[in-house]
Amino acid sequence: MLMIPEVQVFAQVAAISAGLVGAICGIAVATYRSVKQTDNKHLPANTEVSQRLDQLQQAVDAIAIEVERMAEAQRFTARLEAERESRQALPAQS
Repeated sequence: MLMIPEVQVFAQVAAISAGLVGAICGIAVATYRSVKQTDNKHLPANTEVSQRLDQLQQAVDAIAIEVERMAEAQRFTARLEAERESRQALPAQS
């Protein structure tokens, strides 16, 4: 059976493309499984994770309190500055 040259070229390109996609998928799956297996080996114990999360939560809470204190000081300073400027802006009464 004689094939048309264009059909033969298309069949070759399709076969090569399918093989390439299959190889890339195989490599991706193998890499994913390898990374997943490696990650599972390095996970710390559950109690250690919870302790570290508790410490992190305490640190974030402490930072939030300090930021609120700084914001309150900023508001207080701005209010004092505004009051001082308003007193200076008033005309002197004689």
